[in-house]
Amino acid sequence: MNQLSDIAPAVAALSDRDLVLQFKSLGDNCELGLVQRMAGAEPLGLFRFAGAPLRHLLRGMDARFEGMADPEYVHIQPENGEYMVKLAKYDFIYHANVKIGDDDPEALHRRHIRNVRFLVDAFLDDLEAPEKIFVFRQNEPLSAADLVDLRAALSRFGPSTLLWVTQACPGHPPGSVVVIDRAFMVGYVKWLAPRDNVPNLDTETWLTVLRRAWTLWPARHAGSAEAAPPPRPHADPPARVDLTFGADGNSEPSTGFGWSKPENGFTWSIEDRSLLTIDAPPVASDYWLEMDVIPYMAPPSVPRQTLAVSINGTPVHRFEVLERGMVGCSVPGDLVQGRETVEILLEHPCAASPRDVAGENDERRLAIAFRTISLVCAQLG
Repeated sequence: MNQLSDIAPAVAALSDRDLVLQFKSLGDNCELGLVQRMAGAEPLGLFRFAGAPLRHLLRGMDARFEGMADPEYVHIQPENGEYMVKLAKYDFIYHANVKIGDDDPEALHRRHIRNVRFLVDAFLDDLEAPEKIFVFRQNEPLSAADLVDLRAALSRFGPSTLLWVTQACPGHPPGSVVVIDRAFMVGYVKWLAPRDNVPNLDTETWLTVLRRAWTLWPARHAGSAEAAPPPRPHADPPARVDLTFGADGNSEPSTGFGWSKPENGFTWSIEDRSLLTIDAPPVASDYWLEMDVIPYMAPPSVPRQTLAVSINGTPVHRFEVLERGMVGCSVPGDLVQGRETVEILLEHPCAASPRDVAGENDERRLAIAFRTISLVCAQLG
């Protein structure tokens, strides 16, 4: 699967320059931008040569980068013999590619106000009608929560595909690419460029990863036999996946972050978010997610709990006032199809500590106690 001999001849014939133009950088530095330059391409891109930390990127995407190009938020500042452009609204910075003394800072300021406005509009267009693969990399480990948030942010704009590029490790050699699902791939390069010397990058395996990702990109093969998931080597799973929480339940192997220790008949979700990963049920046109819940409430400090549900990075429902007992929401079939597992992100921002709001001897920030969760096929495909 990861050998270059698998690449279709038509794709293998794509020049390096044409290949790198099929990708758009999300940050967090200019490594992909330099790979594109080395391949002879100079595409425009809001984050091509920008320092764009993930949390700043997510904040900007949530606000559709409103106000980023306002004159008071575009700053021209000297640094290491050149001018840098700081976009203070969301704390991004990029190279102006002008040495100090080669241009007037006020003229640069006016020019980059116009540039940023253009690039923001173009980036939003790319998000809403994606025709390229979005690439993200960062030197620090990417947490599961950060990855879920990035995928959710992209999905709010359109059916984007994310390629996360990280350093090779045992089992994932340099140049290999793993397709996680129709919207997410992971590529492995020999090393990631150090922050203090970004030109020290491994161009060869970057190009191998990009070519491999372009070859395997599920969106390119939508509706074709090539895109169809391979047959499972085992019997079809039942038409529903049931989790039972609590000390005697079966939910612990499925729980990620945001869960407390199982108790007698239930498990508390804690902090602001909780993650579940379950086996995928059979292909169906639609699914129903049903949950038996007990919201934590302590009036007047905590009069209610809210709950937002995302499936594989896509928001599907929000309970503005979560009622005690059985609740549910529908899940579009295309969010589950073609996957071996399903990620369920539960967001509950009203979590609170019983010690703080009720004087009880419990420091946990409790949100919702779950008794059961089931993903049910509404109609088999």
